[in-house]
Amino acid sequence: MTTRPAQDRIASHGRGGAGNIAPDVNTAYTKPEDLVTPTIKSNTYTTGRGGQGNMAKNDNPDNARLAQDVDGPVKISEPKGAVHYGRGGAANIITDKERQSGEAKRTESGASTDQGLLSKVKGFFK
Repeated sequence: MTTRPAQDRIASHGRGGAGNIAPDVNTAYTKPEDLVTPTIKSNTYTTGRGGQGNMAKNDNPDNARLAQDVDGPVKISEPKGAVHYGRGGAANIITDKERQSGEAKRTESGASTDQGLLSKVKGFFK
């Protein structure tokens, strides 16, 4: 059995249905080199923002590694191409064009995500 070339692969999204089948996007897969954790090779290591108080002796490599690990900001990117959601079927796909037209309609109607419901209601009781 042979493997399909990358450009010909298809993927199924959601719970099934013809509308949930689209070309496979290779960029979403984790590569082995993405999972390698670097090691500290010097005798001392730093943590925090710098300064003498943030330097420690590297006598336990596991603790040194833990002291340097931080959670970075989560990168949220706009999806490219069709987005599949819901329980399946062709009606649960939204394209870039449809998504952009929906954003334009919200802007034209004056809908704002900056002001919550509580803030809007407060204006009525003044």
